[in-house]
Amino acid sequence: MNLWHLAWRNLMRRKTRTLLTLISIIIGVGSTFGVIASVDTAKKAFPLYLKAAFGKADYTINGMDTYFPEAVLDEVQKLKDVTAMAVVEQSTQLRLKEEGITDIQKRVDLKGYSRTDTALTNFALVKGSLTGNGAVITDRTAKVWKADVGDVLPIETDQGVKEIPITAVVKYTVELMGPSSWSMAKYHPWTVVVPLPVLQDWFGLTGKVETIQLKAMPEADTEAVKQRIDELTKRYDQIYMQPVIMDFDAQFNDAGTFFLALYIAGLLGIALSAFVIFNSLYVSINERKKEFAVLKTIGYTPEQLRSFVLAEVLLLAFAGTAIGLVIGFGLAYVLKLAIFMLFSVHEAGSMVLWKGLGVSVLSGLLVPLLASMYPIRQAGRVSVIAVLKEARSEKAVLPRWRGVLGILLLLSGFLIKHLLVIVPMLLGVGLLFPYLLRGFVLLLQPVYRVLFGFSGEIATRNLTRNLSRTSMTSVILCMGIAMILLMGSLNSALIQSYEKAIFASYGGNLDVMFHHAEKTDLEQIRKLEGVAEAETYALQSAIWNLDGQKRKLRVYGVGAEWIDRFPLFRSSEGTHGEVIGRLAPDEIVLDQIAYGIWGGRIGESISLDTAQGTKAFKVVAVVNTMKNSGFGAFMKISDFRDHFGLKFERNALVLKKAEASPLQLREAVFNQFGSRIEKMFGPEDFVSVVGATLTGSFSVINFLVVLAIVISGVGITNTLLMNIMERIRELAMMRAVGVTRGQLIRMIMLEGLGMGLAATVIGCVLGILLIYLTSTFMEINSLTFQFGVSGLILSLVALFGILISLISSFTPASRAAKIHLSEALRYE
Repeated sequence: MNLWHLAWRNLMRRKTRTLLTLISIIIGVGSTFGVIASVDTAKKAFPLYLKAAFGKADYTINGMDTYFPEAVLDEVQKLKDVTAMAVVEQSTQLRLKEEGITDIQKRVDLKGYSRTDTALTNFALVKGSLTGNGAVITDRTAKVWKADVGDVLPIETDQGVKEIPITAVVKYTVELMGPSSWSMAKYHPWTVVVPLPVLQDWFGLTGKVETIQLKAMPEADTEAVKQRIDELTKRYDQIYMQPVIMDFDAQFNDAGTFFLALYIAGLLGIALSAFVIFNSLYVSINERKKEFAVLKTIGYTPEQLRSFVLAEVLLLAFAGTAIGLVIGFGLAYVLKLAIFMLFSVHEAGSMVLWKGLGVSVLSGLLVPLLASMYPIRQAGRVSVIAVLKEARSEKAVLPRWRGVLGILLLLSGFLIKHLLVIVPMLLGVGLLFPYLLRGFVLLLQPVYRVLFGFSGEIATRNLTRNLSRTSMTSVILCMGIAMILLMGSLNSALIQSYEKAIFASYGGNLDVMFHHAEKTDLEQIRKLEGVAEAETYALQSAIWNLDGQKRKLRVYGVGAEWIDRFPLFRSSEGTHGEVIGRLAPDEIVLDQIAYGIWGGRIGESISLDTAQGTKAFKVVAVVNTMKNSGFGAFMKISDFRDHFGLKFERNALVLKKAEASPLQLREAVFNQFGSRIEKMFGPEDFVSVVGATLTGSFSVINFLVVLAIVISGVGITNTLLMNIMERIRELAMMRAVGVTRGQLIRMIMLEGLGMGLAATVIGCVLGILLIYLTSTFMEINSLTFQFGVSGLILSLVALFGILISLISSFTPASRAAKIHLSEALRYE
């Protein structure tokens, strides 16, 4: 019989134990592969997606006023090595006769393109033609509207209702962003592309354009192209050229923390599976000591005995890794979809698998091998003389170094100001757990005795009969409980922190962006029912150079006389009006995130592109804001107009009266201005978006933690089955002297519940400690959160931990109840 056949037979001797151990490896490998592959795919796809979605153009030409002459396009198209497209946008309404659909749900943003079949659009055609003289919509919009190529869209224009046929349906893209349903249309308008001459004719804009997008040919000299565009724009007084900058840090500044949490949660599975593997092998070696002793007496060497056990480990590792990789691939795909959805990335993208595959294979093989080193070593050191002696129960002695190292690791957690603090804290509790379990059992014993009598007393005694094994099983659940409590509380706390910060720095109850501004807009808003006050502000995306890379920085032009009533930031350096009022013409205030990315110090200067060329602005203060997700700068409005030359302000901040609701305010503004509104967004909308993103992110992480907790359930089942097999004669004798099946079931269930209670209580304490530590340093968008633990989350997590332990105890308890005295007396 060869070595592998023998290993297979030994594994099949304890089929349930082998299966449970295999499941733990599968979950560990699968979660590792899924997390690494999905995160690597996201890291590769996000920049490519941003470039494809927002960076199709290399440069844009914009006007100081809303529109500038279309003749500029004719000049641009004469430039060498340049592709150009003129754009005009107009907000209006559909005239669909759908029942139950309100006017606000029929809003549509029309985009007039001079061409729709260029690299500047790069639409993925689903059906129809991009050269037709009609409308272009996305497949998502077509599905909601139940529209197809050839159908006619009725659209309200300055010349009445006009109809245009749909000539192309393309895949969903950000520039044609639209709602996913009619109900979502209450918050976001539809987007439709039409030919530029058609839109100009409908809205009286003949000969006018809003923006010209330009893209250098692949083989072109980009610096030469930029210079030619710059020279052209300087020939006109009212236009300027702006490079298209993809600022990945600003777009995904929270992704790094999320990815790190994913890594920790995913690798937790493979780490916890090591405990299960060690436990299974350690007990297996102890059960087979007599067998090993007999083999030694007939000439087998310690190396041969170790090779038997090693072959069993390798069989388990290879099988678990192979199955885990298959499951992990599916998990990676699901996680990828979830991550892309959370960060609003609409990209199919191919999976990046090689790194995840390599790490998962190594983990699936090396972790079981490392976990089995001590049991394998013990197999070769079995003493024939010791085995022949009568076995005596010895009290477990815990090494002193274990307690000292555990305490040091826990204390180190108070010095680490990073999410990786989780690692030493979990390791510290893992080392200290036998001490903690022993203390917990002492407290539990009188409670069990009073509540459950004989069964409870026996159950607590059994919990410490094999302290190391019980501790190793219980600590797995403890770590899972701590992680899920931490993530659940972080989710709740950060949402609350975001909500406070958003309402404190949003500038009012509603931010309205008009497609084009008129002088009477502000007075009309102030006269609306439910409006307490309103004010306009200026906004410009300025280009700044950081370490040789161009970035985009949103600069807000605000007034010192009104900023206190419409706070757009939070500051500890005086009132909002004082901060803005002190600014000199060449001074600027940066947000905390922009300040951190810039890397300079207060008093130093930052260079921004203005209408008069590149200028240096002295940074005199740092504030916090939730505008633009906390990435911007502030300047006095009078100086803003001088530097950037914009003659219009398209954004208005609105405060509502106490008796008006946010929805009533929104409807009043829309009813007054209708299609001229490009965007309407309130703090409640922002809170909703942020809450959904955070909840979704933590849900993904908690899903991985739950997978790790499933491993802990496997461990509890495995340990109780081992305990039953070791005590099978004892249990049978108890049955022989009158202990009922119900009492046996209750005893085993109480033993499993004791493990779960210890893990849940200690895990909750550890989770609360982790919440406290993370509250002292963790920032997202310059936000820290106030320490606090939700009673609801704590209760749900505790209930979940107890439920897992009870479910895991059911099978071992049922098996114990079926033991017969005749079988037990024959058991070896």
